[in-house]
Amino acid sequence: MIKIFIVEDEIIAAESLTVDLENLGYEVVGKANSGEKALQQINKTNPDLVLMDINIQGEINGITLTEELTKTHSIPVVYLTAYADQETLSRALKTSPFGYIVKPYKREDLASSIIIALQKYKEIEHIKSQIIEQREKLNFISKFDEVTQLPNQLSLVENFNAILEVFYQQLTYQKEFNQNDLPQLIPIFYLNFNRFKLIRDELGQDVGNMLLKALVKRLKVNLSQETIITRLQGDDFALIIPPIESKQIAIDLAKMLLEKITPPFIYKNQEIYIDFLIGITFYPLQGQNIDELLYKAKETIRHLEKIGENQYEVYSPALHKYTAKQISLEAQLHHALERNELELYYQPKVNIKTSKIIGSEALLRWNHPEEKFISPSIFIPLAEEIGLIETIGEWVLNKACQQFLFLQKKYKNDLQIAVKLSARQFNQDLLEHKILKIIAYHCFNPSLLELELTESLLINNPKVASKKLNKLKSAGVKISIDDFGTGYSSMSYIKDFNFDTLKIDRCFIKDINNNNTNATITKSLIDMAHQLNLEVVAEGVEIEPELAFLHKNNCDFYQGYLFSRPLPFRQFEELLVNNI
Repeated sequence: MIKIFIVEDEIIAAESLTVDLENLGYEVVGKANSGEKALQQINKTNPDLVLMDINIQGEINGITLTEELTKTHSIPVVYLTAYADQETLSRALKTSPFGYIVKPYKREDLASSIIIALQKYKEIEHIKSQIIEQREKLNFISKFDEVTQLPNQLSLVENFNAILEVFYQQLTYQKEFNQNDLPQLIPIFYLNFNRFKLIRDELGQDVGNMLLKALVKRLKVNLSQETIITRLQGDDFALIIPPIESKQIAIDLAKMLLEKITPPFIYKNQEIYIDFLIGITFYPLQGQNIDELLYKAKETIRHLEKIGENQYEVYSPALHKYTAKQISLEAQLHHALERNELELYYQPKVNIKTSKIIGSEALLRWNHPEEKFISPSIFIPLAEEIGLIETIGEWVLNKACQQFLFLQKKYKNDLQIAVKLSARQFNQDLLEHKILKIIAYHCFNPSLLELELTESLLINNPKVASKKLNKLKSAGVKISIDDFGTGYSSMSYIKDFNFDTLKIDRCFIKDINNNNTNATITKSLIDMAHQLNLEVVAEGVEIEPELAFLHKNNCDFYQGYLFSRPLPFRQFEELLVNNI
């Protein structure tokens, strides 16, 4: 039964209202003629609805009482009052009531107003619960890995701080009671399962995910409930071990994990081995924050990769080749995106015959708040090493598509954009699906997007690389081979991968008018590319004689400081407008 509380100045009116409500099938759980009494009794009776008179006894009126109620209760209020002037009505409406009935009332008006108020309240509460549920879901997605349901990299700091709190409580106890056998160290394990990439390539994403879940199950069985298991980028995991008394405990744990995790999984009567490496650091010996500790633990992995699989090693400064400044840069790079420090610059691509801009290459810049300019040759390899390049790469592609779609609609509908893919980006699972999803989201013409790859990306697993490129090509995306001639330069790559564009590296263009070797190589590359129906882009053109040579030998396009340096978006837009 619906419970209603009455706040009414006049006793006779309250009794009459009670009779009407009970005849309508409601339960009156309390009555009060002042705000002070009403607050006390509403807290005790917890009604489903309050009928509120505006002119009541005491220091506060019905409107003020409603304001106080909404601060601490979620109860619908319907005003039932003799006051109907515009000023009172305006003040009452500011409290967002669920109804307003003017006395004297008709019973049918009272009945319909209560029904409408309760229904309105129910709908609002439902919307609130959906919002809360959605927030909780988004919070889970942002902090937990979708496949394994483990905390993700964003949760590391929060979880590490929680363990630190316990750690310092124990240290305080140790000092107070002179205990010497309490925990002194917090171990951080970096686990690298590099074979998962090969398994997914051979058996597919679904099988890879199934094995990943089985692996997590093994980890949980062999670790304490207090251990925090976190999935990092790709197939790397971090373990935050509860505080221990000595390094040997962590070493013994690493040995045990290598023994318990490495037995083969069985899939369709086939044995699948999961080899891995463990890098170990200790708080506070090797660092004061989780970023530094994890970075150094990962450094030991690089050393172990030279030795072989199924190994562990404790971090030693002798293994570490990076400076404190580089460690600091890594930590700051983790937050560069969220702080809007990353920006795209655009290097125009120009038609040699017409001198018109046909497109641009997107180049990433980091506007560091202190260092001002940090070379991409420093922070992009760093992003690769720490596993941020996939997230940053998706941001670059999204931003480039968004900005060039604007330019296409406003100035030049066939304007092309080229985006370079790094090795780690190219090797990530479902790369082609992620790229096509971004294209679809922006309604970007895929034929106006060109992905630039270097030769070195293609040699590790040509079969898998070919599949990825074919899916992208079938959707209309163009593919260019970048820095051609500086790597492996196998003619079979050009034939097998069906590129659209060949980019000649700057080293062959420099002083081409005076260097016979460079001139011969460049002319041969242009002729070969044209015979294979490839367009040719010359990079790093800086002087007129270089451009003249390229024009004479039928090169299609060029980039370089002779035309323009890389420009921020608004400056590139101005250049484009003046070039049309």
